Amino acid sequence: MLTLGIETSGNIAAAAVCSENEVLGSVSIKTRLTHSQVILPLVKKLLSDAEIDIRDIDCVAVANGPGSYTGLRIGIAAVKGICMATGAKCCGVSTLKELAYNLRSADSTVFSVMKARKGVVYFGAYKVHNGNISCIYSDRVCRAEEISKLYGRTDGDIILAGDCCEEIKLELFSDCDRVRLAPPESRLQNAVSVCYAAIDETDTHIDAGLLNASYLQKTKAEKDKAHSN
Repeated sequence: MLTLGIETSGNIAAAAVCSENEVLGSVSIKTRLTHSQVILPLVKKLLSDAEIDIRDIDCVAVANGPGSYTGLRIGIAAVKGICMATGAKCCGVSTLKELAYNLRSADSTVFSVMKARKGVVYFGAYKVHNGNISCIYSDRVCRAEEISKLYGRTDGDIILAGDCCEEIKLELFSDCDRVRLAPPESRLQNAVSVCYAAIDETDTHIDAGLLNASYLQKTKAEKDKAHSN
């Protein structure tokens, strides 16, 4: 099974093609351009360089949240377009789980932490053991003090990953040897990890029309609507 992974949830634009046992191609760019300008040309070039026909892709996976509202919508729209044109199935992957997949060779707990808004982060915790990844604390929006409480209930080593992992380490765990930072190459979103999360979850592959974003908090439009009512 060939899986195309797309990542647009933050300022990384990334794409990868993987089989169950091999990474056939991968590209990742930290970009200041909008993902709408970058992601489809990136996918097209990746497939061309890897000599893979888009019609040979069995599943198109995408990070479907949390993350940048605009970035998520762009990635999901791209996946829907590809799947509707080719008939491939698709799969939405939690961005926080994707970060844990960056560290699937570890044997520890991964605390995935991403910036949400001032004083608040997106957080999820995943147990990594023998290459298997399971969620132990569900994805949520929370303040730092909640992470401290969950740390106290977690045994063993903990690895911090995500775009605010350094801040969380300094703020909460600066003197704690049990909590360490992921290496730089494993801290941010990665389309290869999107692929392998999807490959491990074939029962979650769906038709393109059912794919939606998981924002974990209300969008500005939803907040404005609530205030107007």
